[in-house]
Amino acid sequence: MPPKRPSNGPMFIVKGPVYSDGDASHRPEQGSLTRANEDGYLQTLAEKWIKEESRTAQPGRRYILDQLPAGYEVWERPRPSQPKHVDRWLYGHPDQKKFDSPNRFFPHFKYLMQHGTGDACKCDICTSKKRQASPRLSTTRPLATAKNPQTRPPPFNRGPVDEEGTPDVYCALFTLLKHEGKLSRAIEERASLDWRAERSLVKTLAKVIPKQPAFIPRHGETVLYLQPLPPGIQLQQDPKTHQIYLHDNIRDRSAGSPKWLAGVVTQVPSTNPETASLYPPPSTLPGGANNEIEEPSLNINGFRIEPLPSLNSSDKYLSKQHTYTQLHLIRPFAFWQLLLEGIPQSEWHISIQNAITASATVSLINREHFGGRWPNASIYSKGLFVGAECYWISDTVRLLFDKPSAAAAVAAASQQPTAQYKNNKTAIVMEIQQIITKFHNLHPEPSNNAIVTGNRCDRITITLQGPIYTSTRKTSTSHLPVPRNELSPPMQTYNDTSWWHLTHPSEIHSVSFSNICSRLYESHAVASYFPSLPKSVLLDSHLSNGEAVTHARAVAAATDERIVDLSADNDDDGEGAEEGQKKKKKKKKEWFWADCRAEGLDLQSVNGLEVGLYDGEREPKLWRQVLGVVDGWKERVDRGVVGNRREAGGDSESGSGSEVEREEERCDDVVEEEEEEEEEVGEDSDDDDDVMEIEAPDKKKARVEVTIPLRK
Repeated sequence: MPPKRPSNGPMFIVKGPVYSDGDASHRPEQGSLTRANEDGYLQTLAEKWIKEESRTAQPGRRYILDQLPAGYEVWERPRPSQPKHVDRWLYGHPDQKKFDSPNRFFPHFKYLMQHGTGDACKCDICTSKKRQASPRLSTTRPLATAKNPQTRPPPFNRGPVDEEGTPDVYCALFTLLKHEGKLSRAIEERASLDWRAERSLVKTLAKVIPKQPAFIPRHGETVLYLQPLPPGIQLQQDPKTHQIYLHDNIRDRSAGSPKWLAGVVTQVPSTNPETASLYPPPSTLPGGANNEIEEPSLNINGFRIEPLPSLNSSDKYLSKQHTYTQLHLIRPFAFWQLLLEGIPQSEWHISIQNAITASATVSLINREHFGGRWPNASIYSKGLFVGAECYWISDTVRLLFDKPSAAAAVAAASQQPTAQYKNNKTAIVMEIQQIITKFHNLHPEPSNNAIVTGNRCDRITITLQGPIYTSTRKTSTSHLPVPRNELSPPMQTYNDTSWWHLTHPSEIHSVSFSNICSRLYESHAVASYFPSLPKSVLLDSHLSNGEAVTHARAVAAATDERIVDLSADNDDDGEGAEEGQKKKKKKKKEWFWADCRAEGLDLQSVNGLEVGLYDGEREPKLWRQVLGVVDGWKERVDRGVVGNRREAGGDSESGSGSEVEREEERCDDVVEEEEEEEEEVGEDSDDDDDVMEIEAPDKKKARVEVTIPLRK
């Protein structure tokens, strides 16, 4: 007889496998069985796993899995001959066969814990006959990349695994939603080293950015900037023509037009620049101390900016010409028309046209939660990039609703854009509270009705939710003013402006991401950019009536070669599409939906390191195995993985052992950062008394990374 479990004492919760091959379509006939309590399976599997693999089981302790592998469920019925005895079976195996006990399932469970995917499982079902290849479902996915820059996967092109072989968390969630009917859970991509490495950075940014002024450039944003100027030279604005020019303070004369470049912010100062950083150092201003001109230090509040290369070319030489520059020489790209006023287009740096071509890109930041009711699903994110700028929850953004036709914008692309100052103070702004990607009316894959990848749905939308305010009473339907203590920090800086609720204060609005124009920059920042403008037009000059942003997006939609005719996507609508959908008039895409910022800007390198489509050093298969060792569900890395890499042209000087050790150290660093973050969260928790930890004796052999609240 098996040893009797202790009936009391704390219950230690052990995390189940990151991977799963569970088939959510494998279920009993309707009405034949009922869903069963899964605790018996969860406890038996956890205790056997701890005993056989980790060797950390202690007398008197009880263990239980947090959940079964995705796609598996326990069903039961009373035995006909003995109604008091209940028989239970586990459904979900991809061969459509059921397990009759947790002990029978454990070999398969053990294989998932140690290896994830593959066909070498030795459980009774997997070895009963030669198995047919079946799609693997799981719960993780890395950022989309491809080593061949000529091969670009379409946005949201998903499947059980991605092109690197890493399981796709979204495909698994869509499929589980179809089976459950309703779903809500956090998104974790634990098999992706990309996700795990970026997680700590995203958490830091989520804390820092809401406390920053809106005018401070952010990682990944496209900006206009100048190289460090010679001593005594500063930017000024002509009070009559409103054109920006360089002024020589020593000779008190014009020094010509500024040589603007457009680039990507790749490093920001470790401390936030002060408002004074918007202006040149005092020694460069007229009347400075003894007119002694000193070269400003680039190490003080310096931003590292790399010129933006062409999206439509594989030549990315511009990225290697980075500059460290100061805040007073940087401008938001939304002002490009105003800043380039009077400068012939033939004299623009090539990076500016590249930035305009990149103005119709969108990518999400930190997709953190999944929810929905079949057949609709939503993914909630912390932030997103739209064109040149980065937006986070809590940002106040300018909205625009009227846009010119693409044909009109393209026709005007060859003409010199002219900024207009209309003395129109009306501004409509939103405080972002939620960023939601919605999948409307999902369809399963025609080749396998049990799988939902998200590729087949009526439409995908990205919407922002939050309250909307207007700067004029006449555009408000409620005519209710916003109390000053309820205004966001950027709104409060416009002292001469009264803000009104656009509609009733209880209403939360939803708008498309394409309605974003730019962040609402503080009034003193806009005044520093355009010192000759009166305060009465600061709101209007910030938008330039929306013409600069909408013009750039329309030109980008026509010149970005990745934005193709929608008819290419509709040639094969599949069995789940409506007939009427096939007859719709062909429509041109207006946006390139990227999986990450590097893909959106088609960057080859950032800070000197290859990224995205161009990273030839990515070893996702090796990383997945090393993560398995670090997390404790795999004992060792298969040496063949490293050998295959060397045969393919990897580093032949270092042995496989040292290479694995380096990757293990790299992954250890990521996991240690995660553990430090979890400890910080634990310190802030009100439930510290209900949390215990298991420490494996050997981190590289038997790490059991668990969250262990006392089970209630």
